[in-house]
Amino acid sequence: MFGHPSPLTDDQASGAVGWPLARFLGVKPSPLLGALARGAARLYDAGAAARRAWYERGWGRVQRLPAPVVSVGNLAVGGTGKTPLVAFLARELQKRGLRVVILSRGYGGRATRTTCISDGTRVLVRPPLAGDEAFLLARDLPGVPVYTGRCRYEAGLLAWRRHQPDLFLLDDGLQHFQLHRDLELVLLDAGEPFGNGWPLPAGPLREAPGVLRRADFLVLTRYCPERHQAILARMASLFPDQEVLTATIRPVAVYRYPGGERLPLAALAATPALAFAGLARPEVFRQTLAELGARLTGWRDFPDHHPYEGELRELVAAARAGGAKALLTTAKDWARLGGRWEEPLPLLVLEVAARLEPWEAVWLRLQELVAGPPDRPGWQGPAPGGHREAESAEGPWPPGPAVWRAWQSLSVRGRPPHPRDVRRLLVRAPNWLGDAVMSLPVLEGLKRRFPGAALTVLAVPRVAPLYVHHPLVQEVWDLPEGVRGLAAITRRRRRFDVGVALPNSFGSALGLWLAGARVRAGYAADGRRGLLTLAVRGREALRAVHLVYYYLGVLRAFGELGEEDLVPPRLFLTTAEKREAEAVLGRGGPWVGLAPGAAYGPAKRWPAERFAQVARELAMDHGVCPVILGGPGEMEVAARVAAQAGVPLVNLAGRTTLRQALGALSHLAVLITNDSGLMHAAAALGVPVVAIFGSTDPRVTGPFARRASILRQPSECSPCLQRTCDQDYRCLSAISVAEVTPAARLWLAAAPGRKTGAQP
Repeated sequence: MFGHPSPLTDDQASGAVGWPLARFLGVKPSPLLGALARGAARLYDAGAAARRAWYERGWGRVQRLPAPVVSVGNLAVGGTGKTPLVAFLARELQKRGLRVVILSRGYGGRATRTTCISDGTRVLVRPPLAGDEAFLLARDLPGVPVYTGRCRYEAGLLAWRRHQPDLFLLDDGLQHFQLHRDLELVLLDAGEPFGNGWPLPAGPLREAPGVLRRADFLVLTRYCPERHQAILARMASLFPDQEVLTATIRPVAVYRYPGGERLPLAALAATPALAFAGLARPEVFRQTLAELGARLTGWRDFPDHHPYEGELRELVAAARAGGAKALLTTAKDWARLGGRWEEPLPLLVLEVAARLEPWEAVWLRLQELVAGPPDRPGWQGPAPGGHREAESAEGPWPPGPAVWRAWQSLSVRGRPPHPRDVRRLLVRAPNWLGDAVMSLPVLEGLKRRFPGAALTVLAVPRVAPLYVHHPLVQEVWDLPEGVRGLAAITRRRRRFDVGVALPNSFGSALGLWLAGARVRAGYAADGRRGLLTLAVRGREALRAVHLVYYYLGVLRAFGELGEEDLVPPRLFLTTAEKREAEAVLGRGGPWVGLAPGAAYGPAKRWPAERFAQVARELAMDHGVCPVILGGPGEMEVAARVAAQAGVPLVNLAGRTTLRQALGALSHLAVLITNDSGLMHAAAALGVPVVAIFGSTDPRVTGPFARRASILRQPSECSPCLQRTCDQDYRCLSAISVAEVTPAARLWLAAAPGRKTGAQP
C-alpha cells in the first residue's frame, strides 16, 4: 500500500505521522494520535482505491465533454503550486491562439451550484461566494472564462454552450473520476513528493503513489537543481513510463493595497510586517519570505481556505503592537479577501508565477488533442490517438503513452502455449464490417507470434468475404447467426491449437469451444471467463481509445505488445477484382464515392440532400463522376441522393457483393462518408476519406489512416453514441456542405499517383 520511499528520515516520518489529524483537531501530535491516524489512513486508502476502481472498471458513469480535458491535480493535499501552474498553462495556450476554459471545484466558496466566476471579459463573482483559487484565476487571466461547480461535467457543458472552447483545463482533477480526462498532469512537491508516505489523516496523500502510473506527466514543483536532482532521478526510475517534468514557482512582485502599487521584492526587507496565510502548507510561504529577506515582526497561520471573517482587526492590532508597518500575505489569501482592503494598516501581497520545463513536451501532447483550424480547407479533426495531419502520409497512428499504459495494465489468467506447439489458429471475427476491418491487425499479430500456424477465420456472411484473398488466411468459415451457427460449427469441428474470440459475446467463446479450440483467448467479458483458457482482464482501461488499439489488446494473452504490432488495417484485392470493378464503374472518372448510409442508425447519417449537393458541386466544378455505395439496407437513401443530385452518377448501393464494393472503392479519388464500415474499408485500401461524424467519437472509431479528413461539430450532448436523436440531430446538421466540399477538393487535387490498395 505504501511502498514508495519518503524523503523524510525514519525518525522524521514517525514524528510526522498524524500531523493532518493533529492540525485539524488543534492539538499536538502524539504516539496515540499517530496510531489512530494510521488506522484511519488504512481505511481511507482502501476506500480511495475502491472508488478509483469503481470508475476505472466502468461501474461508475464517466462523462465526456465536447472538447478535450486536461487535468492538473495533486497527489497530496495542497501546497504544490497548482493554481500558478494552471495559470501558466492557460496563458501559454492563449498565446498559441487556443480558446481555453478553466473548470474548478470552487473550494472555499459558498456557491454550490454551477457558477460562472468569469466570462473572460469581466469577473462576475467574488469571495466569499467564489472560492479563492477560482477568483484568483479569473482575476489574473483576462480572456479565459472560469467556471466552478460540484459537477465539473455540468459546468463544462454550460461553458461549452457559451464559449465553444478548444480545450478545458480541469483544476484539481486527479480524483474527479466522473469526468473523462484526455491528458493528466500530477504535481508533486520536489522537496517532499510523498510527504511522510501515508495517506490522510496520517499523512498528506490523497491516494497511494501507485496511481501516478496512470498519469501522463509528473511535475516536480518548486524544483531547484542544486537540491532536487537526486529526487528527479529517483522519480524517473520509479515511474519510467511517465515523463517527469519540473516547475519553478518564483516570487515576481509585491503589491501594496489599497492602491495596488507594484513594489520591488526588496521592499519586503525594508518594511517590517506581520505575515499571515491560510494555506495547506503555510511553511512554504514562510520559507519563501525568509529567502527573500522579509522583515517579519510576527507570523499567523490559518487553515486552508480560511474565510477571514473576524480576524483582520485582530491581525491589525497585533501588527501595531509588534511595531509592524504593514500586513503581508499571499495572492491566494488576497483573493479570499475579495481583492479589497479597507483596514488602517497597508497590506502587502506577494505574487508568484510558475514556469514548466520543458514546456514543449506538454505542448506537443496538447497539439494532439485539439482540432486544427476550421478555416483551412480539408482541416483534420481529431484522429485516432489524437493526431492530425494535412498531408497524405501513409502509415498508422502511433498510440500515445496512455495506450501503452493501458496495454501494460491488462492481466491474463492462464498460460499461453509455446509457438512451436501451435499449428492451427482459429479467429472468431467481429460481426460488423467496420469492426472487422479495425481488427485486421490482430491477424498479423497472431501470425507474428505463431509463424508456422495455419489461420482459419470464422465470420458471419456479411463480413466473411473481407478475408478472402487475405495472404495470412488459409480458410474462411461462413457462420450462420444464432443457433444455426452453433450447429454449423459443431458439424465442422476439428482440432485447433489456439482460438481467439474478438467479439465480447458469450456465444463467440462458446463457438471456439464447439469448434475444437484447445486454447481459447479473449477479453474476460459477458460472463464467459469460464470458457476462456486465456482470459484478458482489465479491458476497461481501453474503453476510450481507438478500437484498433482495443482489438490489439487481445494479443496481450500471448505476451507483451511491441512496436511491430502497430500495423494499419490492410485489405487485399486481386488484379481481376480491380478490373471487374473498373468495368462496372465505366468510363468517365475520376470517381468520387458517396456513402450516405450507416447501419447503426440515423444519428450517424448526414442528410441525403447534402450528399446530393456535394455530388452536384464536385461534378460540375471538377468533372468527376459520383459513385454511390452501400448495402441493400441503404438503397432508399441512395435513391434519394441520386434523384436530388441532378448530375450523371453511378448508383451501386445494394447492387454489389462486398468484394465488388471493395473493388469499386479501390478506384476512387476520395470517399465522402458517414462513420460506417465502408469508411474503414476505404481507409484500409489507402483511399482518402472525408468522414462525417455525428453521434460517435472519431477518437474511438475514426478512420485509422492519415489520408483522412474528419469533420465534426461537437455539441453539448455528443458523442452520445445513440442510434437516434431527440435533439434534432444538431451535431450532424451543423456540418455544412461548405465544409465537406473543400475537404474533398483537397484530396482530388492529390489524386494523381495515388496508390489504390494492395495485391496479394
